[in-house]
Amino acid sequence: MTRRVLMQRNGETFDLVESPAPNEHHLQEIMKSQPQLIPSDDLGIDGDLLVVGRETALASGYIDLLCISRAGDIVLIEFKTGPQNPDFRHALAQLIDYGSDLWRLTVEDFDRGVVQRYLSGPHAVATYRRASTLADAIATTGWNLSQDEVAGLISRLGEVLTTGDFHYVVAAQRFTPAMQTSLEYMNATMRFGRFYLVEIVQLQGADLVAHAAQVVASPPKRTSAAAGRTAAGQADEAALLSSIVLPDAREAMRDLMSTCSTLGLEVKWREKGASIRTTTSDRKQPLSIGWLLPEGSQWSGAKFVSFGVDPASLEQTPSVEGPVLRFAERLSRIQGARKVAGKLNAHYFEPESFPAAMPAVVAELETLVAEINTVQS
Repeated sequence: MTRRVLMQRNGETFDLVESPAPNEHHLQEIMKSQPQLIPSDDLGIDGDLLVVGRETALASGYIDLLCISRAGDIVLIEFKTGPQNPDFRHALAQLIDYGSDLWRLTVEDFDRGVVQRYLSGPHAVATYRRASTLADAIATTGWNLSQDEVAGLISRLGEVLTTGDFHYVVAAQRFTPAMQTSLEYMNATMRFGRFYLVEIVQLQGADLVAHAAQVVASPPKRTSAAAGRTAAGQADEAALLSSIVLPDAREAMRDLMSTCSTLGLEVKWREKGASIRTTTSDRKQPLSIGWLLPEGSQWSGAKFVSFGVDPASLEQTPSVEGPVLRFAERLSRIQGARKVAGKLNAHYFEPESFPAAMPAVVAELETLVAEINTVQS
């Protein structure tokens, strides 16, 4: 089905209509030069990606795009260059080969052998001109990471390299049902790594050309800790609960997840733990207002049970700014709450203090949801 986008410009209304690109190579160059087109949220990643490789030589060949997220995840992207199944199988096989090239590298070897070669080569984007290391490249982004957050990124990056738990993306104009079935099989049978198909779309009209990218096949979504639990969702919840030593804290965590689902809050499972998110009228991506993490781990300073907000994300959701800021301020008054170090406006609770704090936290979540529903009704 041909896709259309209704546009308005200077009082004039017209359609942008999907049209085939001259060739796959044309679309490849668009995405390589404009990596912000990559739909990172649909890949389960918060925020824009940082390109650390483009047509960079690995043992198995030249990888089209290699990116990392602000949390330390690795995304490998290969473009399908033809319309047939053999072309798709070749792209998929290349991705797996590239993953095996990176697997078990140390962070230092990844930096020296991959990132620094890219930064010194002809394909590095202009904003990287003064960057010579991974740390330099991270500093050029708009992530504004604290020292603790950078340390968390590096730690996660090392973990991903050790396990091979990469995000594999095949990008093209079109995919057949057989290709999507192959991807479902890979996602269902592989212990580490997750696979995505991303369609790149070109639209034209009124002397304008636009491009968009969307995920058309991905691993099973892990959205709720309650309704319709999938095997993948159960595994994540089980891993989180099994990390908690204190029985009272474990039961409190279980009750909290159920309560969040009952209140209509999304429990979004990540590689480590989950984020608690609420929908807003400002953008498609929900806003994170809490984080649940395995005992002993952290993300951006958040630990175990943390609630609050990332100020940068809140700027993009002004409709709920008042309720969320009031929620964050009220949390600070709950006994046992500790301020998260870093840029998050949030507080966390240790396993020892959370069971006693749980009723008060739930009460504040109920108030937050009620206030958000009021301002968005």
